[in-house]
Amino acid sequence: MSSSNWQQNMPTPEAYRMNRVLFDVHHKPDHLKRYLQSPDLYMADINLGVEQRDAIRDNDIGAMYLAGVNPYLLRAHCLGLHIPEHEFLASLRKIKGDVNNG
Repeated sequence: MSSSNWQQNMPTPEAYRMNRVLFDVHHKPDHLKRYLQSPDLYMADINLGVEQRDAIRDNDIGAMYLAGVNPYLLRAHCLGLHIPEHEFLASLRKIKGDVNNG
């Protein structure tokens, strides 16, 4: 199969770091609490660009998907933050025309 779920054929280092943030927030003790208190402070020492940081902080599911975040981590993030299903799906539908490979 030649298509992928992301804009890139291989996830970028930035996508890896975004994936790592979402994984850590929902799998490591006290990380969710720290993230909820201040997403910007939580991500301060992580090498992310402004767009990637904003997408995570603003829970912009579509932007995170286009940046290469793993769809399973996106779904877990939404469940962990109690983001309603309709918001999750609406964010993905909004970027439908922007997806090159998936």
